[in-house]
Amino acid sequence: MSRVSVNLVASLLQGLLGLALIPMATFVLGPEDYGVYGMAVVVVALVVAVCETGSAYVLYGHYPALDEFGRAQLQSTLIALAFFLGLLAAVVVLLGWPMLARQVPLLSELTRSEIWLLCLTLPLRTTWSIMNPILIVRQRSEWLAASLLLQSVVNMLVILACLYLLETGRSALFWGQCAGLLVCTALPLALLRRSVWVPVKMQWLRQVRGVALGAWFAGLVDNTRATLENALIVNAASGEALGNYNHARVYQGLMTQGTNAFANVLWPIALKEAQLANSRFAHIRPAWDLVYAGLACVGVGAVFLGEEVVSLLTHGKFVLAGAWLPWLVVYVLLQNSGKPATAMLYAANKGNLYSRIRIFTVMVAMLALWALVPGYGVEAVLFVVIAEMLMTRVWLAVAARRIGLVPFQDHWIVVGSLLTVACWYIERIVDLSNAERYVVVLTVSCTVLSALLLSIRIRLGPDWLRFLRGRKTLNFEETHV
Repeated sequence: MSRVSVNLVASLLQGLLGLALIPMATFVLGPEDYGVYGMAVVVVALVVAVCETGSAYVLYGHYPALDEFGRAQLQSTLIALAFFLGLLAAVVVLLGWPMLARQVPLLSELTRSEIWLLCLTLPLRTTWSIMNPILIVRQRSEWLAASLLLQSVVNMLVILACLYLLETGRSALFWGQCAGLLVCTALPLALLRRSVWVPVKMQWLRQVRGVALGAWFAGLVDNTRATLENALIVNAASGEALGNYNHARVYQGLMTQGTNAFANVLWPIALKEAQLANSRFAHIRPAWDLVYAGLACVGVGAVFLGEEVVSLLTHGKFVLAGAWLPWLVVYVLLQNSGKPATAMLYAANKGNLYSRIRIFTVMVAMLALWALVPGYGVEAVLFVVIAEMLMTRVWLAVAARRIGLVPFQDHWIVVGSLLTVACWYIERIVDLSNAERYVVVLTVSCTVLSALLLSIRIRLGPDWLRFLRGRKTLNFEETHV
């Protein structure tokens, strides 16, 4: 079985666990609980962003050229740095929590145990933030898939035990998050064994210092944007609206798990292709076309069936979240666009340029959020994040063209985005029964997938069946690593 297949199976199981957890958790918890939890998670993400050093830029830029011992030194240095910064951040947050709660009133509702659990996750989050790219560049995506699947299993079991056996209420979400992150981080550390404990090397700390400022500011600005989103939604609407928005983001997370199943395997291949002169990125395009076409089908389904599915899964508590799903599908499509351009920037050690682009686009988005959300609520948030991601991808493509030829491979993203938006407008004009909605979704999805298979067959010729069986990408990995 190919690595993509392994990651897909793991992502499918994660998705099923996530979907199974939704009705069981929302039977006890409501939008207000998820609103408080979502605000706490966003604040923690902001703190993790403060610990950002741009280590992944150094990893992607130098790892392929090193021998095995040099790679071990690089990864152990980056892991030690991430854990130390996370531990330091946990202490600072714990000591400064009273002041933080005064600045963000929704955080004052957290109990002492929830605060401690949040702080315990900080060193785990910072360590995982570098473990993830390490496993990808080592082409151990199956370890990454196993870690994330184990995290989902533990997260689900702990949440259910806390909700139904210990009756902890909202705290169950915090216990589940902490336990899941702990096992998710511990598994790859155990699998890497000795290479994790190689002495750190100052050379890599100096390399990190060269990119740290730009990466730190980019991460800080990006997560400040997320915090601002949540705060503005609470002020413009309510904690319940924030809970619905965060619940909609759960389904976005499920979609991202699916795309990551491909990204974790294809990213090292993209980096290798980026190092070739005038590369057409032919080995990653068919797989990403499959992802984009699949997301297009999800977008159509979200338009016609999203609210019904969300209502069914959440006992009618989070119906409003279903209305926002089509736009989150468009966002995920744009988020995964421009793979050749991004790979070329990383392969050329242009991490700081990537950071500068993100800083500018996110700051523009923050200004737009400040101006629009008070008057238009969550809909304004969706408009701004989509526009910001589109601007980022266009700018990255322009920047990459200064390095070399960048092929355009986002045709299916254009199709998927336009199709989702068109269906959204049609759904509001035409009154369809439930049966008709299912027929429309099935018909459009079959048409999209048929067109995809035809394009793959034309482009790959005799190799198209090998690709569908997962063999074409596998052969590339085996012959180029």
